[in-house]
Amino acid sequence: MLTSLGHSIDTSPEVFGFLRTSNDIADSHDELEQRMKDDGYIFLRNVLDHTVVMNARREVLQKLETVGELNPDFPMMEAIASGESRRKEIDVKAFLKDLRTGDAYRTLCHEGQVMDFFDRFLGAPSRAFDYLWLRTVGQGQATGCHYDVVYMGRGTKDLYTAWIPLGDVGLMDGALMILENSHRLEDLKHTYGASDVDRDKIDGWLSRNPPEARNKYGGRWLTAEFHAGDLLCFSMYTLHCSLDNQSPVNRIRLSSDSRYQLASEPVDERWVGVDPVAHGGN
Repeated sequence: MLTSLGHSIDTSPEVFGFLRTSNDIADSHDELEQRMKDDGYIFLRNVLDHTVVMNARREVLQKLETVGELNPDFPMMEAIASGESRRKEIDVKAFLKDLRTGDAYRTLCHEGQVMDFFDRFLGAPSRAFDYLWLRTVGQGQATGCHYDVVYMGRGTKDLYTAWIPLGDVGLMDGALMILENSHRLEDLKHTYGASDVDRDKIDGWLSRNPPEARNKYGGRWLTAEFHAGDLLCFSMYTLHCSLDNQSPVNRIRLSSDSRYQLASEPVDERWVGVDPVAHGGN
């Protein structure tokens, strides 16, 4: 049974489905732009270099291994959690920064095929936020329903998230879900979507009950069996969350969130620079 934040997910076709792929239009700016307007997301299968993705995965896992978070009875690249951690014995803030600033991870997000895609999709030179959000999701963990704009809405609103699985992420491993047509919820955009987590002192999640959110806003929860090399791009006003990681082998879900926009447009200064200020300001 699929769950999210402990709530059972109804997989009936009326309320649950799978993401539409856009590989057939991947080379067309006009069609990609229209697909984003229509769906609020663009999902591409196997468009990122597998070696580059797996290099980033290896780099992250090597760091998790140093703090005892991987089970030594399994190959490191399997990402099987040990159930233990020595993070408290070190500078946790420095460790987290090290996790998200590795060379291989930055190569994946800031060079090559990801940047080529955003240049093509946006129709002009793009820029990425310097800050990268690395997700290491353990068994039993999930992310609540939210718009990304509430975390990074001080620059252009024509900003996009790239969700990249760092290895295969199946449904039972805590795959990401998108609420169908949620980018069309104008009332929600102008209420919750107009908030700012730092200015308004909120945690950012709209709901911790995905089935309830679906019942309220309509649409279906859409997801996929994700594989290394896949790229999912969505707008700041696309409501999303994740399934619970119910890995039967206690596998850590590794994924990345990175953000992209036209280089010519205003940027949210919290997330750019050599050492972005991130959250905690006004």
